Amino acid sequence: MRHLTGQDEIAFHGATGPTGRHARLAGLVAGLGLGEADLLPGLSLAEWEGLLLDLLVALDGPRIDAEARCSACGVGNSLIFPVRDLPREPAASPVLNGRALHLHLADLLALEAEGLEGEAGLSRLLSAATDLGKAETVRQLRGPDRDAAILALEQAAAGLGLEIATACTGCGEPITLPFDVADYVDAGLRNRAQRLLDEVHLIALSYHWSEAEILSLPHARRQDYLRRILASQVLSAGTGRAEGG
Repeated sequence: MRHLTGQDEIAFHGATGPTGRHARLAGLVAGLGLGEADLLPGLSLAEWEGLLLDLLVALDGPRIDAEARCSACGVGNSLIFPVRDLPREPAASPVLNGRALHLHLADLLALEAEGLEGEAGLSRLLSAATDLGKAETVRQLRGPDRDAAILALEQAAAGLGLEIATACTGCGEPITLPFDVADYVDAGLRNRAQRLLDEVHLIALSYHWSEAEILSLPHARRQDYLRRILASQVLSAGTGRAEGG
């Protein structure tokens, strides 16, 4: 795996356009050498989430730091746990009308590329998961077994089906939340990208390098320069106070 650079991170800045999170993450996974671009679409969603967990460890280390707010008392709870504790084996495939449902990354990429949501998105996913024709999936979603179809589809789209369970530190109420790996990794990278422009600005002011030069730096090297800049600013501020006194 090659080092993450600002050029990789900047792709997640203002990520509200037509490119969906799975497409962004697949581009990053391939670009960093964690997977071959041609093979990624054929991954099952469980395999895809497992690869994203590997990406998460490579970017942020072996521990997940998250927060969950208790719906009972409103207290925020820190959730800290090792990535290795998360299971990598998917649950059994859900079954609908005697037919097992299977989804692959290619199905989510197609959904994002076409911008399908709502009923159109459900119909497209159900067709992909069951190999049923469009007319049959529409009938399934409009029939008396609609709720069963949607539940089975949600289970098929859940990948590893990960959940985080804890007890509220405020009231002791149990908290169980689904853990969407793609959403978590994408949100973390979008947060990095938000900070990136400020980092580029500060380094450019200090060293007069171009944006392209700064973005080409590995993430860890960029942080080394930022620490030196901030330490120098603190030292200068302290010297100024001493002289003023």
